[in-house]
Amino acid sequence: MKYSQFEILAFVFGALAIVTSVFVSPGVSPPAAEVVAQMLLIIVLGAALHWGRNGGFIAALLAITVYVVMRLPLLESQGLSADLITMLASRSLTYAVVGVIGGELAARIKYIFAKLENDSLVDGVTGVYSPRFAAEAIVSGVGQWERYQTEFSVVRMAVDAGFYSAFRQGRYRQVMRQVAGHIRNDIRMVDDLAFAAPGTFLVLLPRTPLAGAGVVSDRLAAGVGSLLGLHSDALSVSILAASCSSIELRALAESLHPSDEAVHLRDSAERDRVAGGSAAEPGHEPTA
Repeated sequence: MKYSQFEILAFVFGALAIVTSVFVSPGVSPPAAEVVAQMLLIIVLGAALHWGRNGGFIAALLAITVYVVMRLPLLESQGLSADLITMLASRSLTYAVVGVIGGELAARIKYIFAKLENDSLVDGVTGVYSPRFAAEAIVSGVGQWERYQTEFSVVRMAVDAGFYSAFRQGRYRQVMRQVAGHIRNDIRMVDDLAFAAPGTFLVLLPRTPLAGAGVVSDRLAAGVGSLLGLHSDALSVSILAASCSSIELRALAESLHPSDEAVHLRDSAERDRVAGGSAAEPGHEPTA
């Protein structure tokens, strides 16, 4: 199952459960404010599923603010009673759990689905997408631009090897996972993250022009630099957009996962090189 399908199913069934809880609750009809509060929960759920933890967090904050404003008349009439505090706290906690924890789970599920579909699509070190997935996504994104002028951009972020070269394998793996988690939580769910090479990440941005990719790259560079305590010269960032760098993007895709034809030509050249070297070695000259 693709994540887009899971997102739709999770949202539909989640929304139905929330609506059902409003109108099927025993007793008297719920106040209008509580009905609106449940509708806000649907919005938070949708944001968490589509934009991940950061989007869910922002939606949760907005929902909490709206709910508190709706309860101001009750606060003025009753004061800050224990019942009102409990009501506000329970609503806030619900929004936070659905928005933040739900968004984090959604981001992880996205990559789990890819791994279940094909183990080679997910990198074993970081848990995000592999170079093969990135290559296929880049070819598809460039094709969408060439056929329909649908924007597509890639942000390449590389940590200088001097930063992690002395790390043991376990420490290196931990740091790369931390960086991957930070980037994954700072991009939209529609965007993809791949681990292209040691210390190098690719952020794949569908429907994003060069200017938008620039905003994303600045934000991610600041966040990763702060996370690792890096100076600006220890973190290189570059942007390729299909609208102006389609050739470079195709070359990048080929370097990440060579096509079958390229692999065949490379293997043939290697065999010819080995055969030529063997023929030139002493004792291999043809005898008369």
